[in-house]
Amino acid sequence: MAVRNYLGLIDDYRISRNPVVVDYKVEGKCRAKRMVDNCSVKITTDTGKVIERNYTFLGGKKGNYEVVTVASADDPSLVTIDLAIDNMKTQFLGTIFLILIFILVIWMSLGCFLRTHKMLKVIDEINGKKLTPVIVPIKLITYGKTMTALYRANNAQGVNAKYAANFNKESDGGPIIIGDIIRSKCNVLAVIGQNNSVPIILDENFTRCDFTDSEIQALIEVLS
Repeated sequence: MAVRNYLGLIDDYRISRNPVVVDYKVEGKCRAKRMVDNCSVKITTDTGKVIERNYTFLGGKKGNYEVVTVASADDPSLVTIDLAIDNMKTQFLGTIFLILIFILVIWMSLGCFLRTHKMLKVIDEINGKKLTPVIVPIKLITYGKTMTALYRANNAQGVNAKYAANFNKESDGGPIIIGDIIRSKCNVLAVIGQNNSVPIILDENFTRCDFTDSEIQALIEVLS
């Protein structure tokens, strides 16, 4: 959508440099959402050629728009409506906003992928040490330097019970979070021992389990 609007803006700018009013048939409709109007327009030229355009600009008008068709005197194949010419600045800002949103989504997706890839490498490193790596959903509460992870798990009796794990931001760095935190909820990396079905949530420095120095170093290298 952003690319389509951007290409249309280029045409509108070229038309605005030497515009001429033309009597072409115009059909279209606008959808107003808050203060933003999204308009779809179909222009039929005198030769029968149909040009479809989409416009986004600030407006919020409840009534109908009255528009005229405008073409470029230098290139008559370039056709738009006067409303688009008048709102080029707004369309430009809206297009930039859409592009920034798209880049942000790509950036967040890439970050999530890289974090997940690292976690998979950590899981591979833990496997074979009589520990089973698991992903545990938690609710994370932060108060000062203290972080508390609240979660549920089945104990040895098969009862689904509540558990809490406390972390210190300075000494252990907090839990290893996978993905994003949404409304204080997220997924973290944990391990289950052979004789204990309750997950042990790992901290970033791997001090909550009985790892050797070499094992801790190997895990840190995987995360780095």
